[in-house]
Order: sequence, then structure tokens, then C-alpha cells
Amino acid sequence: MSENTPVTTLDIDLGCVARNLNRVREQINGKGVICVIKAFGYGTDDIALAKLLQKQNVEYLAVSCADEGVRLREAGVKSRILILNPDNSTFDNLVENNLEPTLLSIKHLEAYVVWAEKRGCEGLPVHININTGMNRLGFEVSDLLEIEKIIVESDLTVATVYSHLAGSDDNCFDGKTLKQLEIFDTVCSKFSFPFKKHILNSSGVARFPDHKSDYVRVGICLLGIDESREDWGLEPAVSFKTIVTQVRHLSAGEGLSYGFTGAESSDRDIAWLPVGYADGYPRCLGNGIGYVFIKGVYAKSVGRVCMGLVAIDVTGLSVVEGEEVELFGRNLCVMELAKKADTISYELLARVHGRVIRTSSGGV
Repeated sequence: MSENTPVTTLDIDLGCVARNLNRVREQINGKGVICVIKAFGYGTDDIALAKLLQKQNVEYLAVSCADEGVRLREAGVKSRILILNPDNSTFDNLVENNLEPTLLSIKHLEAYVVWAEKRGCEGLPVHININTGMNRLGFEVSDLLEIEKIIVESDLTVATVYSHLAGSDDNCFDGKTLKQLEIFDTVCSKFSFPFKKHILNSSGVARFPDHKSDYVRVGICLLGIDESREDWGLEPAVSFKTIVTQVRHLSAGEGLSYGFTGAESSDRDIAWLPVGYADGYPRCLGNGIGYVFIKGVYAKSVGRVCMGLVAIDVTGLSVVEGEEVELFGRNLCVMELAKKADTISYELLARVHGRVIRTSSGGV
């Protein structure tokens, strides 16, 4: 390893992302694809993902807020960008950067109409989010008549109407998911103005691909992750890796790390890795709860996870300093590690700190 090679990295295999996108397209029978890359691409590399997806001719990119959209524009991304949760104070940023806002309530819509008339921006496409049961963001179903009246009178251009599924990843919620789909279809049938619609997310594409819509809106499945755990040919695209910093021999009865935990009745070898909770590796994965992939086998954690270090048991593995270690990736599924940490894969990805170097491979 050269002195300029990063020690701890989060690598995105862009070839895998492209193949996962193709798998989505195979699944959805001609629907368009909106690719969600919010939160810096779920903690990976939003710019690398955006440029790849632009080359793949996706219909839209989607991010959470105006700042995320501006970041992509400044990086040279030309694709249409949907802003999922724009604040009123960022409306000027939207028009200046050709970003398309979601409108979330009657109050939000009215504020936008006033702003658009002052700026002469009525033609900037907008998107309407309908609350169909998740009870997070969006217009209420009871707002339909007022939405229709304001849209028609203000001559706004509505690009899409959409909603979000709250439990499509779990078949125990199928009844509620089907109800959400029914409500959404009914709502969309009431509007007289032209628009396209979308509601299926990553797990929705896996489990309800035949729902009639114009687009699907997928994010984490592009990274090869689907919390529904359906097997539809996705490839893991993200690898969190580091190296061994130091190997130590511990005698029977010796503990380690803060609190002298992890003592055992036999001698063993432990390896220290330069990654900890400051890097996004959960502290709760210490003391044998978490594990890593090294030299073709799984090695459990030992002792408490520190701010920038974690130890693993490498007894019998003949590990040397500089040995590569996979924290999650192709050999250690991020969903399984998330389960150990009592969380979800989204959180493990999003919490990987900015000091961890992002790299990309497999460019297409």
C-alpha cells in the first residue's frame, strides 16, 4: 500500500449500480425510473451516482432539499432533479438551478403560487405529494378539490403526483400497502390537469411491480439492497473496507479496550482496525456482537468499539498489519450487520462519516 492510499474507504461499484438499474427496468414493464440519491446518495457518493445515472438516461434524479440539488448542478449534472422536501425559503434556489419542487400542503402550494407569480415562474414544473396513509408529508385526501382549484386557476405545470409506501418491504403490511395503492389511484383519477404518477419505491418494485403507474421511484435498491429481502438479482454495490493497524497477542484472562472487557480463558490474537464510531461503525457492535470479513472468514469483534478503533479476534488466521478487512460489502451483507446493530441498512450507510474516503470503481 502506497502512502497516498486511503486506509478506510467506502467504495461504490458503478458497474453494479448500472446493472441494478437494468434489473429495475426489467422488473417494471416499461415504466420510467426516478432515482433517489438523497443524503449524499444514502451516504455513498451522490455526484458519482448522479453522473452515472445521467448516462443511463433515467427520467429524474430525486434529492431531499434544494442544497442537495444545487450541489449536483454545481458538479455539472444536467438531469431533471425532483426536490422531495423544499422549504419556502429556497424557492429562489429552485428556479436559479432548474430544480423541480414538491408541494406538500395547501399552505405550501399557496405560498408557491404567490412566489411564482412574482417571479414569473408559473411554468416551472412542480410535483404533488399525497398522504395515502404514511402520515409523514403530503396533502390530505380531503384537499383534492382545493388542490384542483388552485392548480387550474394559477396555471401551474404539474409534472407528477406521487405518494410513498410505508410498509412495502414487509408482507405483514400488505393489506395496508394495497389500501395505499387504492387510495392513490382514486386520488389521481380525480384530477383534471395532466400529470404522471408514481408511488412504488424499491421494495414496491420488488413486490408490486405490476401496479399501473408512469414511473417508479427507487433509491437503495440501486446499491443492491432491498429490505424486503426479495431475491430479484440485485448485486451489492457498496463496500466499507479498512486494514489491520496492529496485531497483539493476549494471554488468557486479559481484557482490552475501555473497561478491560472481552477477557477469555485462552490465549488469542487480536487485530486493531482504524475505524470506530466516529467513522460510523456502531458502538453497539463491540464485544462479539459485530463481525468482519478477513482472509476469507468472519472474525468477531472483541471489546468495546472506540471512537476510531475496533478490535477483532484473528486467532489462528496469521494476520499481518496492512491486511484488508471488509466491514460490510459483497461478503458481509449490510442488512445482516444492520440487524446485529438493531437498525436498518439505510442508517448504517448514511452514518458513514465524511472522513471516510469515498471511492468508485467499475465505471461504465
